Amino acid sequence: MAKGKRRRAPNDGGSIDQRPSGRWRLRVRIDDRQVAYGTFETEDEAVRAQARWRVTHLLPADDPELNPEVPVSVLVGGVRCEEWFVRWQEAKEARRSKVRVGAGRGGSESTSARDRAQWRKWWSPAIGHRLPHTLSMEDIAGVLRTMESDGKAPNTIRTHWLMIRAMFNWLVSEGTLAVSPVKGLHVNVDPAQDRVREIVVPDFRFLDVLTSRLPSAEDRLIFELLLGTGGRRSEVAGIRVGDVDLSSNRVWIRQPVVEVEGRLVRNPVPKGGRSRAVIVGPRLASLLKEHLDCRQSSSDDDPLFMGNRGEGLRWNNYLARRFRPALESASIRWAATERRRLIEEGWTRADATARVTGEATKLRRLTPHHLRHTSAALLWAAGASDIEVQIILGHADVETSRRLYSHLLVGAAENAAARVEQLRAARRGS
Repeated sequence: MAKGKRRRAPNDGGSIDQRPSGRWRLRVRIDDRQVAYGTFETEDEAVRAQARWRVTHLLPADDPELNPEVPVSVLVGGVRCEEWFVRWQEAKEARRSKVRVGAGRGGSESTSARDRAQWRKWWSPAIGHRLPHTLSMEDIAGVLRTMESDGKAPNTIRTHWLMIRAMFNWLVSEGTLAVSPVKGLHVNVDPAQDRVREIVVPDFRFLDVLTSRLPSAEDRLIFELLLGTGGRRSEVAGIRVGDVDLSSNRVWIRQPVVEVEGRLVRNPVPKGGRSRAVIVGPRLASLLKEHLDCRQSSSDDDPLFMGNRGEGLRWNNYLARRFRPALESASIRWAATERRRLIEEGWTRADATARVTGEATKLRRLTPHHLRHTSAALLWAAGASDIEVQIILGHADVETSRRLYSHLLVGAAENAAARVEQLRAARRGS
């Protein structure tokens, strides 16, 4: 081969050229830039190095066969993050089969599905093709910043961060990495602020408008169950006919149902670790009775809410086809009524419009889980204790209730003191 002639292998195998010194140089492409793999005395040596690069995609410093200091676990031949994610999930599944048998709570299958969805959406396109030891803290932080600029909620970003941190910690524990690329990276997110502060719906007028816009009695029952029991949407979907005890006005929350990659999966126990019974009010009890009267032939083990295909309630379909259209209509109706009320109170038209537009935008983002937090706010406002809130909402620990809803207790001490004074005054008068 003449001096200076270039040769490129197919499938991005790098290019070989001869230097003025007579040595042969192999250059390869990494992350859209050309880097030198190495120089060699003969062209045959460069061709052999090129063949190895095409198999391993490892530079000599990272290749365990050429560099004994590289961990043995990398010897599989330049395993990409995409494959490591699959192996991490398999390791979690194997560990779960040994450790989680008889554990206090379910949800492991849905958690794995959530991990896979997060990986496919954000992490696989960004780092799936990369080798773990070539990643830096900036690579991970860049994905998180992209999520933030895309408008993702802080707690969603935090969930992604916890997932990717757990994966790289596992790679370190397996000896694949000496140091995690996310070591030293911190994501400061207050889940309570993201989940609760901006999504509690204190306006009863909006709740009434939304109830009136729901298309059927079954839709109104689902809405009232979410608001009246504080149940998670998986818990409401998992209610069976036999879980409704109208004689004592109770609804049992026993086995949530989640949709995992197209399949409805029943978890053995709720997220808090134990079943619970929730007392329902007269309005909700009446709706339950009407619904059960229409389901006279149902057995106790049948789902309380049936889908179009004879299965249980599929939330994604329900939200898209029935709940969100009603929510959009209710937001428009509420905004018009609220704007008129503010103008009557002396607000200018511009200020009233700006106020209701911002509130309506927030209300359009309402989800079933927001109704759970609204239910908690109503319980606090009604004077329920933190223990009662924990029991009704099914938190595993009372500290969870206090942490999530502590900002709702502002002024609670003054209210409690006032109630004590009222009690003492009533007893003195008796």
